[in-house]
Amino acid sequence: MKKFLSLLLSIIILSFTLSAQVTAKTTSQNLSDANALKIADNASKHFWNALHGYKTRSCSQKTFNYKGTEYSYICQEFNTKDKLTTYLGETFTNNAVEKGLNKYSYITHNGKLARPIGDGDSMLEWRKAKIKLVYQKTNVRSYNLTVPTVDGDSVKRTVTFYKSGSTWKVNQFDAVQ
Repeated sequence: MKKFLSLLLSIIILSFTLSAQVTAKTTSQNLSDANALKIADNASKHFWNALHGYKTRSCSQKTFNYKGTEYSYICQEFNTKDKLTTYLGETFTNNAVEKGLNKYSYITHNGKLARPIGDGDSMLEWRKAKIKLVYQKTNVRSYNLTVPTVDGDSVKRTVTFYKSGSTWKVNQFDAVQ
């Protein structure tokens, strides 16, 4: 009887250990390299749309001067901080959005959201990047990426993802510029 109980206890412990390893393995691998690249690519699009002030160029943006800086009102789809924050929150953490809006000097002027006028567009081909996981915890992943540019060069970026509920989001607004 003792042998039977010992055997039964051993089987239960072994079963529990295997089950825990499978659960841990599944949880830690739910952000694949391919998914991380897709999220980074999508976040890059969100970043540039926010900087341009539109998703689809369907409005004329009026400009004004504020404290010596030339600003442009953002198009209707993002013309309030709440609208832009909601859009950026699809791919960025709340902390990244708040810091990004401050860093890039977004303001509300006459009840509308505006941003300083600037040039630029993404030259990076995120989906073609080479990716390497460099840090991992349950709800955090950091990757080093070598991202090719449209002119044949490449740049190095580190992108950190945080898990928010069941969604992985980028934790720095301009990490994907």
